[in-house]
Amino acid sequence: MSKCSRGKSARSQGVEFAAVVWAVRHPGSVAVPSALVASLSHLGPTTTGMVLGGAAAGLGAWYRAHPDTFDTYAAPVLRAWRRRWAGAYTGRRWSDLMGSCGLTRTHPRTGQVLVPRVVRVRSWSASVDTVRVRLVHGMSFKAFVDATDDLADTLRAERVAVERSAPGEVVLIVQRDEPFAHIIPSPELADDVADVDPMSLYMGEDEFGREYREPLYGTHFLRAGETGSGKNSLPAQRLRAAAPLIRAGLVRPWVIDPKMLEWGWLKPILAGRYADNPGDGLELLNDFVTNMERKQKRMQRAKLRKAPVSEEFPIDWLIFDEIGYAMAYQSDYAHAICGQTAIIASTGRTTHDVIEALVQEPTKDTVPVRELLPHRVCLRVSSSSHPDMVLGDGMRARGATADELPQGEEFAGIGFARAPKTRQPRRVRIAYTSDDQCSELMSYLREPTTLRAVS
Repeated sequence: MSKCSRGKSARSQGVEFAAVVWAVRHPGSVAVPSALVASLSHLGPTTTGMVLGGAAAGLGAWYRAHPDTFDTYAAPVLRAWRRRWAGAYTGRRWSDLMGSCGLTRTHPRTGQVLVPRVVRVRSWSASVDTVRVRLVHGMSFKAFVDATDDLADTLRAERVAVERSAPGEVVLIVQRDEPFAHIIPSPELADDVADVDPMSLYMGEDEFGREYREPLYGTHFLRAGETGSGKNSLPAQRLRAAAPLIRAGLVRPWVIDPKMLEWGWLKPILAGRYADNPGDGLELLNDFVTNMERKQKRMQRAKLRKAPVSEEFPIDWLIFDEIGYAMAYQSDYAHAICGQTAIIASTGRTTHDVIEALVQEPTKDTVPVRELLPHRVCLRVSSSSHPDMVLGDGMRARGATADELPQGEEFAGIGFARAPKTRQPRRVRIAYTSDDQCSELMSYLREPTTLRAVS
């Protein structure tokens, strides 16, 4: 057949050949019934029943005897199979779903209704499905982004998010209910510097049950969330995760604490690197910049473009709580504070100088240096415009509905972060640090240790 004759016919593919294509795409759905029929014909119903019963008994024993491995390996496969073939992602139900949400197209010559095809379903947790979908001709990623609310209501799901997969494919993240039903406690403190990877600190979990991790340095951080959303859980968990490095003198926290109450418990280990008002905060920023410039000059004299974290080049980490208070609501100091913060954010990366800013209102008027703080988490916020301000344009439409997160202490620490590779929004929950764990951390940091360098 010549190339010029392809796509010219007004007839659609025959049903029998469509069935063959379907069988090739889903070999398991053909192989399992075929194996069952073959077993019945060759072994008889009694032996076949014994085999099936033994398999069921084995699964039941696994389920009861070792929940961790069953929930990790078996449950996701069984759950995904059930939801793929007995749920809304198959056959007529999927076609009706796509049609009711305006996600079908009509072939211009044959008049055939073209329906996006489900390629794969994964269900890593009971709360969240990921559905990989192949688009039909004439359809774009934006069509699914615009239909997320319709899809969520039709599927009776709490949330549907969309992200790009491969060219011509999208992934639907279908959240059926709240994946974070319980508070995640902060893990035990590490024993030694060697036990800590400063480029991968444990922070909590994502919606798929995987660990959510962040680097300690090499970037700057913006944390946004209204009062009671759990913003302080982020630096508190980072402090615990990096505790051996702090104790060894390889990490030096600095704190600006306008509310005077949130971080005062750190004073005994800060050696004066603490401020609780805008005037003292500006002085602390000046000291921070001076310290940063000293490290830059040492690197210049040594002809170094980069240096490992060490006693000579430690990680200087500034926790700037309620940064909007200092930059937008204190006119006497706002310009100078904004300027010094911009200097740190622009030039401090090579010398391991880090800013972690916490804010309630993430507008550019409140945080003029927002674009210099690229690593971001958006917890519960009060405005539908805030998720895009924090995470990037279009993030709310893709599922980062931080303004719709439930209120209450039991939901503190839940928010959205950008996935490091795809830069798509991910629902996360930050581990909770209790008052007792803060006291434990302080006792730990006062213990003597041996200093060493880390890469």
